[in-house]
Amino acid sequence: MSGLISLMIIIPLIGAILTFLTRTRGQARIVAILASGLSLVLSLLLFMRFDSSIPTIQFGESYVWISSLGINLKFGLDGIGLPLVLLANIIIPLTIIFAWGETKQANRFYGLILLEQVGVLGVFTSLDFFVFYIFWEVVLIPMYFLISIWGGPRKDYSAIKFFIYTHVASLVMLLAIFSLYFNALSITGTPNFDIFHLLKNYQVMDGWLIQDIITLKDAIFLALLFGFIVKMPAVPFHTWLPDAHVEAPTAGSVILAALLLKMGGYGLFRIILPILPYSDSHGILISLMAIIGVLSILYGTFLALAQRDLKKMVAYSSISHMGFVMLGAAALIPLSVSGAMYQQFSHGLITGILFMSCGVIQHSAGTRIIGDLGGIAKHMPRLTFLMLAGFLASLGLPGMSGFIAEFLVLVNSYFTLPTFVILALFGIVFTAGYHLWAMQRAVFGTYNQKLGHIHDIASYEMVSMSVLVLLVIFFGLNPGPVLNMMTTNAEQLLEFVVLRGVIT
Repeated sequence: MSGLISLMIIIPLIGAILTFLTRTRGQARIVAILASGLSLVLSLLLFMRFDSSIPTIQFGESYVWISSLGINLKFGLDGIGLPLVLLANIIIPLTIIFAWGETKQANRFYGLILLEQVGVLGVFTSLDFFVFYIFWEVVLIPMYFLISIWGGPRKDYSAIKFFIYTHVASLVMLLAIFSLYFNALSITGTPNFDIFHLLKNYQVMDGWLIQDIITLKDAIFLALLFGFIVKMPAVPFHTWLPDAHVEAPTAGSVILAALLLKMGGYGLFRIILPILPYSDSHGILISLMAIIGVLSILYGTFLALAQRDLKKMVAYSSISHMGFVMLGAAALIPLSVSGAMYQQFSHGLITGILFMSCGVIQHSAGTRIIGDLGGIAKHMPRLTFLMLAGFLASLGLPGMSGFIAEFLVLVNSYFTLPTFVILALFGIVFTAGYHLWAMQRAVFGTYNQKLGHIHDIASYEMVSMSVLVLLVIFFGLNPGPVLNMMTTNAEQLLEFVVLRGVIT
């Protein structure tokens, strides 16, 4: 199985280059779907051959790149990364199919989507911190162009805001990475950007950044945490997200919510939790993470409740749902952590349905303003069925993947963070409220004659949304294939939390 991961990344990269060179929309679509589809096939092969009972890295690859600096092209998968790789390789081809009717600079549009696939796959598989950072930054560039070229009226402002926010956070994270690198170099005398090597040497780091105020360990922890929570995003670093979502084309919104936000959550599990027990102020830092998580849940929920724009409502709901990821991680219970991981996977599928629904409504009705819609179910029955399924999954209906994730987070987090869980429950109640209110106002009720004649969802759009709905139901009824590998790694992550007395 050696070489499959790098091949899985190279194929969409080659596909992107070929797509840029195509002369017709038809050629661009075919190349894009073939490249993304082949990457999906490889990820399914890796998924089927993955051993969920062991927490160690599998399918490892390593290629020397810059030996003098200890930089290697090193890839591998475990129960943290593989589900997100599978998610990425599901979302990208379905997004391409959904955007099958794109006519404006189609070769560039599909090529940029494939570059997004390259970037997120690199982030979820890289085991070298320098290479990880390169892929982390690569993701920003195609998303910037997707928003700025194919976006709405305020596309330039939103694209620049997205880029500045996330790039500044990335630079702060880069400072922390170099600090870890030079710390390990001073201890071992050997240059090495291997993630596990740097995190291991973090354990014996000593010294103050500001004497008697903040230690080097805590400063590095906070810098890394900042880089990840801006990407999630978590309150109060969330303001770039609603603008980016509202102005982005539907395909951009789907990729942004389903994949780019998950990079931040991935950083929590890959980087933050392994070093948390060794930080000098772990008690304060755990409380900080829990506070940020609950604030994101409640603030995102109440802002979603206040929105008139359907797409903006879904954007704020993403902030709320990603708050459960932070809360589950902060609880430091194996099943709360695996529940948080599952929330990432589940939300990626569900939010794809929601943003696709918004895109179809905008294209057909010419508006996303909830008060200007009404009664569209009469003319759009197929969309109504799929959209209702997505909304029910998002509010946590049993039998769908969202219920499993949030149930695991809340029930298990109660053991260590009972007050925060009680507060988060208010978010659950109001989440149901704004979803049902939006469906009633926008979809059911009396038809607004001012909309004129509107058409139902196109066949290619229905294919993408139907697959996502089926996957949400499948993983809601059968979470084991994904959840088991997550739990195995969550248990390993938290061994040192107990050994060092962080929790008992």
